[in-house]
Amino acid sequence: MGGQAGADTGQEQGLSGSRDTILRLVRRLPQPAESSPRIIGLDDWAYKRRLRYGTLICDLERGQPIDLLPDREVSTVEAWLKQHPSIDVVSRDGSSEYASAIRKGAPQARQVSDRWHLVKNLAACVSVQIARTLAQLRRAEERRPAQTQAVQQAQQARQAERTARYEHILELQKQGMKSGEIARTLGMSQRTLQRWIATGNIPYARRRRQRARLIDPYKTYLLKRWYQGCHSGAQLERELRAKGYKGSQHGVYRYLETLKASIPAPSKHKKTSKLASSIQPHALLTLSASQATWLFFRKLEDLKPEEQEHLRQLRQASLDLEVTYQLVEEFLHMVRERTGERLDSWLNKVDASQLQAFHTFVTGVQKDNVAALAGFTLPWSNGPLEGNINRLKLIKRSMYGRAEFDLLKLRVLYQSKQIQERKNKYKNSQAQVDRLKKQGRTKNGTNSQHSITGISKGA
Repeated sequence: MGGQAGADTGQEQGLSGSRDTILRLVRRLPQPAESSPRIIGLDDWAYKRRLRYGTLICDLERGQPIDLLPDREVSTVEAWLKQHPSIDVVSRDGSSEYASAIRKGAPQARQVSDRWHLVKNLAACVSVQIARTLAQLRRAEERRPAQTQAVQQAQQARQAERTARYEHILELQKQGMKSGEIARTLGMSQRTLQRWIATGNIPYARRRRQRARLIDPYKTYLLKRWYQGCHSGAQLERELRAKGYKGSQHGVYRYLETLKASIPAPSKHKKTSKLASSIQPHALLTLSASQATWLFFRKLEDLKPEEQEHLRQLRQASLDLEVTYQLVEEFLHMVRERTGERLDSWLNKVDASQLQAFHTFVTGVQKDNVAALAGFTLPWSNGPLEGNINRLKLIKRSMYGRAEFDLLKLRVLYQSKQIQERKNKYKNSQAQVDRLKKQGRTKNGTNSQHSITGISKGA
């Protein structure tokens, strides 16, 4: 609660005091008692995103924050660790700053790399590999309709004008004119002129890279319907709208014009019907790299039937994608089962696959091999820490971002102390309930479980 809100609440209850008084009393509260943690987790939190970060330290055995640091500098974390020599294990993300601070401040502690961050880093590399493979497959499979006659004539006219201008440049250059004078004479930029001269030949116009259009995911469907004999633009537009097309009517008709220029109208022939039946919408033309990556990292039994079919098509589309899927499956098995002894074998398989997208990930794991191996072996991770960071963000936002660091720290740590006391109270009450139940099950020295067994035998 803020100072003004505390003052208003106090006045409602008959207590006098300004907002400054409330804050001054809060700041006088004693700091939480120092503990001697053995297993902790470190992670940063954004005091002001992209500008200022702090460090949250959590006791992983109790799942409770024990300190809040104003920054994430190596010297600050190192000083805190030196004040707590009882630390045996430190869980962290892949930050090199935290790794350096732990080596300097707590050399006796064993560093554990967080498994979630390892999976996240692997997913980024897999997404790059999938994006590259999908781009290659799309370029190989996508049928680009031929250009219309009007477009071809316009390109030829532009190329003729470009050739005439290039020859004029060469003539002026032979006359001794400098590039700046030639550019001003011909009305073109000096940079373009110098680039043309540097090439040493006629600057042919390259084919422009096609930008992504809203019609792209529906081109396969339009091609299929075209072969089936449907050439009505209005009808095809209605069908695409029903499938979720959000583009303009002009986009549909423009693509149909390219089909008319490149594909003749189909005749009623058996070969045409066979071709139409073989053209089906392909997952590779609709899935993004992030969607495909999500399919690779989820359990197969959790996927919907259509998602399982997409995954099957992706794995069959390229040998690289099949190898990538096998590597991801083995890595996730190590994470779930904590079989860290298989890490070196997995790294050797990645090297043998020669997948360039995995290079940065493998290099990072090899540099941090000891911490990564501990992450795959020990039960500790930054999971409880991430939950406390979300709680810290909620507390900070409830203070409207105007609280000083000392007030925020007091609220985070004291709140966590209250939560721990409630947890202990609940555990004690639950233990008492269990004892009462156990006493109720036992009557005259006979356990109810034995009675049930006897009744079942008699039956």
